Amino acid sequence: MTELHIASCVVRVRPEAMNSAIEPVETIIGNPVEARDASGKLVVVLEGASTGALLDQMDLIRKIQGVLSIEMVYQHAEEESVMKELLP
Repeated sequence: MTELHIASCVVRVRPEAMNSAIEPVETIIGNPVEARDASGKLVVVLEGASTGALLDQMDLIRKIQGVLSIEMVYQHAEEESVMKELLP
């Protein structure tokens, strides 16, 4: 069985680097940034096949110029087949 791991994270970015950091973050996570504010906080959702895959994405985000930190707020793992059953 294949697992699906989902995590929400807060990414802190230098406010002056916000515009240049968003596109690389979205490229890494494969979907839009969920929320942002002018102080430099981004909320992102990561998806992957394992906790390691999520941590790899977090490491890539840390390397983006202007990113100060990334913290995982929540993580959930479920069998992918179960997650698909829950979708309408």
